[in-house]
Amino acid sequence: MDAGTTFLLSAGDIHLWIIISDPKLDPQNVLIVNLTSLAPRKEQSCVLRAGDHPWVRHDTCVNYGDSKVTTLDKLVAARDANALMIQSPVGPDILQRMRESAMNSSKMPLDHAEILISQGLVQP
Repeated sequence: MDAGTTFLLSAGDIHLWIIISDPKLDPQNVLIVNLTSLAPRKEQSCVLRAGDHPWVRHDTCVNYGDSKVTTLDKLVAARDANALMIQSPVGPDILQRMRESAMNSSKMPLDHAEILISQGLVQP
C-alpha cells in the first residue's frame, strides 16, 4: 500500500480512508484520514467535489480530526484478512491538496501533522 491508497474499513463503512503520509518513508507511522459529507459544522480545510475521486459523489470534506496513525504491517494484515476493502487511489494532485490542507486544519493533532512535515511532504 502506498500514499494515496484508499479503503473502506468494512463493507458497510460510509467513510473512505486515505493514506496521506508515505509508508515507504516511515512504515511505522502511516497517517490516514477519512472523508465525510460536507456540512456547515464540519471543518472545511479540504473540500472535494464530485469528480475529484470516483467515490466522491457530492461535496465532501477531509475529516482531519479523526485522523489516525497506524503501521503499514497492520494495514497489510487487515487487507489480507479482508478487514478492509481497497478502493481507487486518489490522484497525486488531490493527495497533495489533502497534505497541504492538513497544515491549515484546526482539528488534526499536531503529532499527526508532524509526520507529514518530518517526511518532507509539506512545509510547516
